[in-house]
Amino acid sequence: MLKKLGRKALRHDVYDQLLQAIVSGEFEAGEHLDEKELADNFGISRTPLREAINRLVHDGLILEIPFKGSFVRKFTPQEVNDIYEVRKTLEVLAICMAVRNMSEDELNEITAIVNKIAAAQESGDLLAYSELDTSFHEKLALFSRNKTLVRMLESLGVQIRVIRHMANKNKEVVSRSQFERVRILEALQQRNEAKAAAFMEEHIDNIRRDVVSILNNSSK
Repeated sequence: MLKKLGRKALRHDVYDQLLQAIVSGEFEAGEHLDEKELADNFGISRTPLREAINRLVHDGLILEIPFKGSFVRKFTPQEVNDIYEVRKTLEVLAICMAVRNMSEDELNEITAIVNKIAAAQESGDLLAYSELDTSFHEKLALFSRNKTLVRMLESLGVQIRVIRHMANKNKEVVSRSQFERVRILEALQQRNEAKAAAFMEEHIDNIRRDVVSILNNSSK
């Protein structure tokens, strides 16, 4: 639900609200974004709204069509495949480097996140579940100690959040994904790089297949 921001709202406030509305599905794929209506709903001028939309265009979540306006991006099965093939390569590299470089305190931080994800899953809090899942992957990238790798994953971050939200609507997918995270955590605790890499690769591949299946079925 969009919140009234008022005239003094900063552009990142507008961006955050629009991003959350897209990630959560409040704005559906293909939906036209009426700038006047949005500005009125936020209680802001068109300038910060336009800046936020431009940023989301750059992020790959909004498409601007000449003479028609701005639309929430629809991901095709091929686009999901392409994004997740790149993501898989980066995530596997990140976890391999994290196994080598992360401290015990950082490993404990990952353990705490996995436990919190389990609690969110149990309570049915999909928003908390999704945010913690994002944190799980972001922390592993950070603990790789490779800043270039972190930046590359961040560049895909918002697109991944939208794609993953499609999969998270399925309870079976959510349950399986948590089982996979626990296996990844156990491999991290064992400092077993090969197992961690294999489990992460399987985890990313499974989400990719789930979302591609959802998109293929929705187009029938």
